[in-house]
Amino acid sequence: IVSIGSTITVQSGENERVLTIVGASEADPAQGKISNESPLGAAFLDRNIGDEVEVDTPGGKKTYTIKSIS
Repeated sequence: IVSIGSTITVQSGENERVLTIVGASEADPAQGKISNESPLGAAFLDRNIGDEVEVDTPGGKKTYTIKSIS
């Protein structure tokens, strides 16, 4: 289950990203560290491998599939 400190691999369309869920003070999106308080980070919390997560982004709604959690 995704929690603060989890590193997750997510897929959206053809794109795959590795993200680490961190506290707000540690966030560095350029390094793949997203805040648990951000819309993207909050959407992944308490989810599991295989879950599809829909997130409102500035470019519109995006759907991410969680591929792995470590």
